[in-house]
Amino acid sequence: MRSGLACFLSLAGVALTNAAFGVEKRHGPAVLAVPMVRDTAPQLSRRSKGVDVSLKNEEVNYVSYVANVTFGTPPQNILAYFDTWGNGCWLYSVDNSDCDLYVDHASCGGYGAYNLTASTTAKRLDDEFAYDDSGAMTTGDFVTDVLKIGGVKVDTMKMGIITEPIITANTLSLGYGNASSISLTQALADAGTINSPAFSLWGQTALFGGINKARYYGPLYTFPIVKRSDLPKALRVNMDGISINKTSAASTTFPLDAVFDTAVSMSYVPKSVAQALNAQIGNTSVPDEHGQVNFSCSAMGENSTIEFKFGKLEFQFYLSQFVSQQSDIATNDGWYSDEETCYFTICENVHLQYEGSIVLGSNFMSTVYAVFDLENDEISLANLNWWEHNPDDIVEITSGKNGVPGAKSGASESKSGTSGAENGTPGATKASAGTHIEKGLGMMAVLVGAVVMLNL
Repeated sequence: MRSGLACFLSLAGVALTNAAFGVEKRHGPAVLAVPMVRDTAPQLSRRSKGVDVSLKNEEVNYVSYVANVTFGTPPQNILAYFDTWGNGCWLYSVDNSDCDLYVDHASCGGYGAYNLTASTTAKRLDDEFAYDDSGAMTTGDFVTDVLKIGGVKVDTMKMGIITEPIITANTLSLGYGNASSISLTQALADAGTINSPAFSLWGQTALFGGINKARYYGPLYTFPIVKRSDLPKALRVNMDGISINKTSAASTTFPLDAVFDTAVSMSYVPKSVAQALNAQIGNTSVPDEHGQVNFSCSAMGENSTIEFKFGKLEFQFYLSQFVSQQSDIATNDGWYSDEETCYFTICENVHLQYEGSIVLGSNFMSTVYAVFDLENDEISLANLNWWEHNPDDIVEITSGKNGVPGAKSGASESKSGTSGAENGTPGATKASAGTHIEKGLGMMAVLVGAVVMLNL
């Protein structure tokens, strides 16, 4: 990217859009217009991952999973990031000194910050909020208050309020909670808004409590959540291989656990896999401290493909979808554009090993159809249908076994995944109960039975 300053300025330019959502059934995924939130700026602001803000190959148009919500009474506008890896929900406090970095202090640069004393429905809890994210401790208070999202009101949503300055941002976890926190997905299930704690992601759309059959093609394969005794329970499955032009990379290394993380824009693999992939596409430079390498753009074949294998399912994409050019560089003579240097956006996993062997970021997640079933510890995957003109075909995910309609086992006959239940799934808490549907909340949603669809 151009510089850390450019990253900061792009953050400062974000504005909340109160009219971004309305309760209606749409005939295709829609985009939540949030100016300038599109690349590494939101990623690095909302989670400290030990990654240098000047990474050149992060400035790409990958999806940022964001949504407008309100918290408190009267409603306070918040721009929050959906996080499939983390296990907490938190917001900036209006008193957080990080907000002083922005020109617009009161709204924390457009992201929004929560003012507890201004809400008539706020309740401060006795326990303290603390979240250790890769060595960056986030601390503050726990509160319950009214959360409005996608036409739904959760009367007593438990949220951590960040009072200490840290590189992070308003975050709503979609995955597993922990002993002290609850995810948004579980909160919606506890409140009865959806039948089961499950959600779908495709492109720039999140669908809680259901699947949209019009947005994928081919079989919808289901895989069990895999456990690692040394890591927290997360949305993680086994991956059976990666190849380029059908030539496997480090095939003896697989299967490997792969975690889904919307909070990072690139994807990360072990060193042996990264080296094999780089060799196949002609990357000859020495990786830097972040596992990145560059190569000549002309060295990449125009029709080269990359494949990701999960049991019976194989995704195939053009390799160019995982390659980006170097961003413009500031010089004494102005901006210099290097159109010959390319970067592979699948890198060696140097800093994210605390998440797992493979981390699948938004560059992968935005190109597939995925269903995350927290109740049954399963993830279902299918090929994304990019044709958005077909009418929606939304079906509920039911509670109990085999809740995802039409899904079938994708595990290879010779391999089987391992359930993550041993790591312990917190029981459903009713701290977030009390949901009812309201129209005209300024959010775009689809309510079909017990289904809530958010177009990000």
